[in-house]
Amino acid sequence: MLLYTRELVAPRPKQGLLRFRNKPPGPTYRERLRSSFAHSSIPGMQHVFGERHLWQRCLWLTVVLGAGLTGFSLYTVLRHRHSEQLLVSLIETTQLPVYHIDFPAVAICPWSHVNWERALPALHRFLPRNPDAELRETFRMLLVVLDLTSFSNFQRAEDLAKKNGTGLGFLKMKQLMNFLAYRCDELFVSDSCVFDETPYDCCKLFVPEQTEKGQCLVFNSLISEHSRKKQLTNKFYPYKLSTAGEESGLKFTINASYTFVKSGEPLPFGMNLMIKEPRQWSNQMMYHLYPDTENFVAVHPMVTETSPNTYEMSPSKRRCYFDNEKNPNFQDSSLTYNRENCLVMCLHLVVLKTCNCSTPVFLPPIETIRECGIVDAACLGSNADIFSYVKMGEQDKYINDSRRGHFCDCPDNCNSRQYKMTLNVRKLDYPKNSTETLIKAQIYYGQRVMTKIITKLKYTNLDLLANFGGIISLYIGASVMSFIELSIVLGKLLRVFVKDAYAKVKRVC
Repeated sequence: MLLYTRELVAPRPKQGLLRFRNKPPGPTYRERLRSSFAHSSIPGMQHVFGERHLWQRCLWLTVVLGAGLTGFSLYTVLRHRHSEQLLVSLIETTQLPVYHIDFPAVAICPWSHVNWERALPALHRFLPRNPDAELRETFRMLLVVLDLTSFSNFQRAEDLAKKNGTGLGFLKMKQLMNFLAYRCDELFVSDSCVFDETPYDCCKLFVPEQTEKGQCLVFNSLISEHSRKKQLTNKFYPYKLSTAGEESGLKFTINASYTFVKSGEPLPFGMNLMIKEPRQWSNQMMYHLYPDTENFVAVHPMVTETSPNTYEMSPSKRRCYFDNEKNPNFQDSSLTYNRENCLVMCLHLVVLKTCNCSTPVFLPPIETIRECGIVDAACLGSNADIFSYVKMGEQDKYINDSRRGHFCDCPDNCNSRQYKMTLNVRKLDYPKNSTETLIKAQIYYGQRVMTKIITKLKYTNLDLLANFGGIISLYIGASVMSFIELSIVLGKLLRVFVKDAYAKVKRVC
């Protein structure tokens, strides 16, 4: 049995419930901040809460706030520079092999649109039986006008307005001109076509196709229906070429026979040579091929691409359209968008607006629209200055131009090709007593490599992040871990503040 002294015996409590003392107060917010930033990775913060004297703490607080404000003000400048979305074009390479792109399309367009050996068959085919002398004369005059008519000299159509053309109002101009156009076997010398050092039948390489110069014979194009069918059956079409230099590309010989030209015609028999992209309707840049000459055309392609990081920009600010974007001014056409195709579609809409008809013999067809006929010759001739001149932007504000012209809003395509050509011509030497009149031509790459230019944003989101990190590190000495640490400290303080506020509310209630 153990005995305890009186001092070791606890006094008996009074009657009723025991009353416990309140929980001792926790550390203050200042003490929490001081303990949190005592070993902080953010330079200066440990001094703000760790220095003993008030003036030292205020000095360090001023330094930290000044550095922070300076860093974030510079970030604002960077953010403004990024929001401007400036574009810069750079030469990515000058050694891109030419086999990365299709060989350009080559179009042969005779200066004369009418093979006069088919003038009489055309009269019997397109005119009613037993036409009178006046109708025959009007038809002959129509052929004279069509012989050299294009959008560059539509003024010749005004001559038809002086005649009574109501008797020929039923004629379909496209059918008539394509019937009168030169055919492959009439132009090319048999077995004269060679591509990539391989002989071909010329009429299998060159197919009829509509251009701004009327019907031409085109190689390696994807515009005509015949060419698109060829692409379905031949996986190597459009053709590519990996070599360069003379004898390596396309070669052909044209029989420049004067029997096809109208007697008394001052213009000799010659050709227009057009180099364009396979999916391009036409090209304004052309070369003339004269009889008794051998022509060497060296093609120097250049590829221009726009980086996908510009997708976020609007086409109006980027000033170009990607293939999957639709230009509102380029509607109702099966053609691939590029600036040249947009211009010819715009021109056709101008013809439609001016004369209320279409000209599918020269321009991409517009469905359900009446074709211009001889009755529209006066309208087409009197407005030739509108069709032959394209105005850009707001040039009327700055240029005093008497020509009417037409406006077209056609930005470039973001991914395009440009061809620079150099033409060398020499006179053909025939054997003695030769009666031939020929035109020879070679089209080939000038070099096996080409230049590629890429356009991209000058400042991307990655550049913004990298520059921001550099500025913050320079002025604050902070890193990603510093921001995470600061977020954790503020989160803890917020949690304690909410917990204390909840306890006070509960105590009051």
